[in-house]
Amino acid sequence: MTKYTLASQRRARREEQSISPVWRGVGCFLILIVPLVSFLLANLTVSIAVSQNWPMPYQLMGYPVMPTLLFKLPGLVPILTFIQAQQYLYAILLLAVIYTVAFGTLISYIWAVGAKYMGPPRYGPLDAPPLKANVKRYKR
Repeated sequence: MTKYTLASQRRARREEQSISPVWRGVGCFLILIVPLVSFLLANLTVSIAVSQNWPMPYQLMGYPVMPTLLFKLPGLVPILTFIQAQQYLYAILLLAVIYTVAFGTLISYIWAVGAKYMGPPRYGPLDAPPLKANVKRYKR
């Protein structure tokens, strides 16, 4: 038994905040769409860069190289030959990662701004109001 009987009679609060299934679907959709769009955009960017003779690192251009040990596994041979047939794969994958990070940053920023202006209030009904004290800088 507690020292204060009112505290012992009070029930524990339940958190009833749950994420809407619609927002879960939007998140799942974004997980699939953002990398796909960034890969397609990277593929387009590399093809334009090659046709316009933009300076690109020569290490990223050309065909990918696979270890010969992997070709001893019979199930991987068709997949590895398909991957080795892709020209400029390293440049496309590098740009796709950069575009994915950029799109993720942009979406996070838009989400934060939207949540700030359209989200729930900062203080709930049980929060104390913010202090309105004028604090002066401490000087020695």
